[in-house]
Amino acid sequence: MKVRDLAASFGAVLELDLRHPLDAAQQRELRELFVARHLLLFPEQDISFEDQVRVVDYLGPVLAGGPEWVSNVRENGLVPEGALLFHSDFIFTAEPSLGICLYATEVPPGGSPTNFADAVGAARRLPPELRARVRGRRALNVFDLSDQRGDARFREATLGPETPLSPRFAHPVLMRHPTSGQELLSVNQMQTDRIIGLGARESEETLEALWALLYAPENTYSHHWRVGDLVLWDNIAVQHGRPAPPPEVPRTMRRVTMAEHSVFDLVPGFAEARAARREAEERAARREPVRD
Repeated sequence: MKVRDLAASFGAVLELDLRHPLDAAQQRELRELFVARHLLLFPEQDISFEDQVRVVDYLGPVLAGGPEWVSNVRENGLVPEGALLFHSDFIFTAEPSLGICLYATEVPPGGSPTNFADAVGAARRLPPELRARVRGRRALNVFDLSDQRGDARFREATLGPETPLSPRFAHPVLMRHPTSGQELLSVNQMQTDRIIGLGARESEETLEALWALLYAPENTYSHHWRVGDLVLWDNIAVQHGRPAPPPEVPRTMRRVTMAEHSVFDLVPGFAEARAARREAEERAARREPVRD
């Protein structure tokens, strides 16, 4: 297994044919690299969905179900268009996803990048004054599960009272990774509403200072995709986002999630609330009255 560093503080490139199972020593080396580097790139792969699941399973629990597609051309493709601010999937619940694995099957010219930020590295570089200001504090993270957009920050005031479609959860600003124990910054551009216990102005100023560290050029990596790239990252240790992909140009990634529980487990009532919302929208489109 040939390995080289990908970015200054995180990421590694591995030259390995993922069509073949790894032996015990290789699996151990892969797990150690994942903890140390948080993001693994396997270029020039030609693999099946089953191969992809097997690789993720070496590192943690695989969320059951068939493949998901981050795509602007496949039916029911996830986040098909638009920019995504930096975020961590499901940080607005008690159990954020542990990892995400994308395999590129269609890529626009120029690579249509995904951007990554090292939350562990940012916590390590916190100035003493800023560290003291956030020590022991929690940040409230919110989301709208009925809206696939991600190019603007979600705010509690806009979402209104909590529902199964607008979950929220407060994590420590400086949290410990649930498996590695590493300290990291949990606040992000898309989902963090505020730091609890600080006034509105101080909360915003503090978040801006934290984000300046998180998203500094030396703490980020932009991956320009090529067909056959497989990227697997720790969703808690590393945040991700993207600029808007080129419109009307196919962009498709096959996704496997590393997690113990799905959104249906993490957000009670979500399935029922989503079904009710869709029924109401269909009635509105047909201009039918809502039944009592």
